[in-house]
Amino acid sequence: MHDVIDPSEVDAEHWPRIDVMLRILATRLTHAAEGRERPLDEVLGYLRQRLREPQNEESLQALVHELTTAMRSLDADMQPPPAEAAPAAQADQPSRAGATLLDLIDQLEPDHSTCAEWAQLRAEIAASRNLDQVPAQAAMLARLLNQDQQQRARQLVAVQQLLTQVIAQLGELAQYLECADADRADGVSARQALDRNLTSEMDALGTRLQAAPELNSLQTEIQQRMQAISSYLKAFHDQEDARARLWQTRSEQMDRRIHELERSTQDMEVSLRKEHQRATTDPLTGIANRLVFEQRMAEVCQQAQAGRVACLLVLDIDHFKRINDQYGHAAGDRALCIVARQLATVLRPDDVLARYGGEEFTVILSGADLQAGRQKAESLRRQIEATSFRGRQKPVRITLCCGVTGVGAGDTPATVFARADRALYLAKERGRNRVEAQ
Repeated sequence: MHDVIDPSEVDAEHWPRIDVMLRILATRLTHAAEGRERPLDEVLGYLRQRLREPQNEESLQALVHELTTAMRSLDADMQPPPAEAAPAAQADQPSRAGATLLDLIDQLEPDHSTCAEWAQLRAEIAASRNLDQVPAQAAMLARLLNQDQQQRARQLVAVQQLLTQVIAQLGELAQYLECADADRADGVSARQALDRNLTSEMDALGTRLQAAPELNSLQTEIQQRMQAISSYLKAFHDQEDARARLWQTRSEQMDRRIHELERSTQDMEVSLRKEHQRATTDPLTGIANRLVFEQRMAEVCQQAQAGRVACLLVLDIDHFKRINDQYGHAAGDRALCIVARQLATVLRPDDVLARYGGEEFTVILSGADLQAGRQKAESLRRQIEATSFRGRQKPVRITLCCGVTGVGAGDTPATVFARADRALYLAKERGRNRVEAQ
């Protein structure tokens, strides 16, 4: 009995990581929003406390309602003076909740078949300025997430069915070989029986020759023995012909089944290769995704225990949101692809370049110490600084910040990334388009 994949168990390891990521993201957003109004700060503090505990759907809805109420009261109380009115560019910015949804979408890796719907949702959130639309947008995000999960479940079930088919065909092949062994054994038995019959007839004929009183009776005896021998030979040949025809039929059937098995195996190999490609490749830029980075980072930290040096670079495109707002999200996507392509031209084949999420990239440099890592980061920064493209018929300049850190004994992927991330934010605070190391 073969196990059947339960779609509800698909991505069992993927969703806990998303849950942790969402909790961290929400906690950081609450810190960023503090200091506006006391009622809102109280709600944010309560929200951080609740995020440390498992939540069900009802409690999350209550938290969303409380936060929405606090934000609405904050918006109602805010009456900026006419002389300090927000610039037009800021008026076009999405709400804080909308920005949070956009950040979440950037962290996710949707299925290719639903990319158009994700892009449409992203455009709607970016264009929305009404806080009342956030619940509907969040519901759409949840629907697309569920749809994406179900699609992946169906794909895995299809692979399971293909494996079941292959196993069944292998069982048929084993049965065919068993029949072949039985046929060979029957053939051996038939030849042994023929040999015994012929030997018996020849012995009887020899005995009769010695005791024959006259020639006529001997001639009759010989004819009878020869007829018996002929009947034995004919029966043997008929049996062998029937066995040969059956063997030919079985061979032709098995040949067809083997060809079907080969085609099924090739289809399965292609399907698994595509699934592996989808699971390890960022669909927009074509480089490795965060999953590959995390797997490789764990290996690098293990190797560091044996004294092998390595470096981690965390890179972030400067003012990426401004590119999206001024030139459109198509220009932002193009900027991400250009940066990925340009970074790849400077790196070695064994370096690991990955899109971590949003406008953030990571690079793992094996065999490089902190000084070599900083030099490589500077070359990457200069490569991007010299790159530009046109968006809405205007030149778009791209720069980036980079945080660099070494990987040492006792490090974990989390501690290494935290150091590189601190260095990255230090580079931003010191003016952007620069490299900092820790």
